Amino acid sequence: MSRIPVNRRALRQITRAAADNLSMRRAWTWAGFATAWMSLRAMIGVGRKLDDVLFPEWKDQRVEQPVFIFANGRSGTTMLHRLLSYDEEHFAGFKLHQSMFTAVTYQRFFDAVGEAPVVGSVARKGVDWINQTFFSGWEGIHEMGIDKEEEDEAIFVYALESPTVSLLNPYMHGYGEMAWLDMQPDDERQAFMDHYEATLKKHLYAVGGDKRFLNKNVFFASRVNTVLGRFPDARFLYLVRHPYKALPSFLNMFYEKWITHSPELPKESPAARELVELGYAYYRAALEMQRTLPPERFHVVRYAQLVKNPKAVVEEVYDWMDLEMSDAYRARLEQATQKQKRYKSSHQYSLEEYGLTEAEVHENLKDVFDAFGFQP
Repeated sequence: MSRIPVNRRALRQITRAAADNLSMRRAWTWAGFATAWMSLRAMIGVGRKLDDVLFPEWKDQRVEQPVFIFANGRSGTTMLHRLLSYDEEHFAGFKLHQSMFTAVTYQRFFDAVGEAPVVGSVARKGVDWINQTFFSGWEGIHEMGIDKEEEDEAIFVYALESPTVSLLNPYMHGYGEMAWLDMQPDDERQAFMDHYEATLKKHLYAVGGDKRFLNKNVFFASRVNTVLGRFPDARFLYLVRHPYKALPSFLNMFYEKWITHSPELPKESPAARELVELGYAYYRAALEMQRTLPPERFHVVRYAQLVKNPKAVVEEVYDWMDLEMSDAYRARLEQATQKQKRYKSSHQYSLEEYGLTEAEVHENLKDVFDAFGFQP
């Protein structure tokens, strides 16, 4: 399908929030986003229509046993996703440009440009410029680049099914329609999943068709039931980090973007409170999922173990999925994990910065603390 669905209730919520909290800086931010959002939706629609003419075989592509990595934000999903993505024999995840331009036509075009002898070197310089210009502000928060492995959140943003939109305006008065795909009316959920499934088929077809789709997404807890309904053989890797560490780091990721256009916003704000409530809900939803799905479908990875010994964690994941590592992948994994061991984060965030206390977090997430053996 070429048409990208849109959550119209969320669109009305976003529009009201923008109108009620207008400032010059936020107006420019929203104008830029709206222009890019509409332009990209139109461009993608054209590419997807071309797919039906140029690559109609994409419709026969199967999506079998997709693997979804998820967690509360700042819990190691990027690290694990990128380590697994090095195994191109088994897995096919999105790079950021692939999740933004979701058409076989565009992916094949970008591949051809990158492989061209002279044009490819010019394109490489262009990619470096884009990364430096648009993504350098994420350094130390979340490493990003147009050519980096990334989550599929752009697909949800295009449909306004994502709390990520609030990066552009902290005054959303709750996440409402954007936060929980699982709570949307069934016909709207199925319309979105028609689009989502088509997107995964196109991507797998574009990269060769014989791989498992591999994804990571920190907002996925609110979409699991809907995704399971469409992909009943899906498998889930859940990373869990102590809430005292994960929550303030997650809040900081949003706050650093909020103050670029809303510098008046204090850290202890209703916006931060709304976001932490969302964080609580994601922890609870993941715990309920663990209780519901059998162990062969749901595997827990602890953040502390991943950081301490990433190679051992990846090997454990391969055992869980009953997959064999090739010699080439094992060598690349060894190289990547050695580099990771040398990385030390210099960032420290506290609950108190955002008006929270350990006692409050523990009270809200007591079941989570008990289930995973976290010390309060």
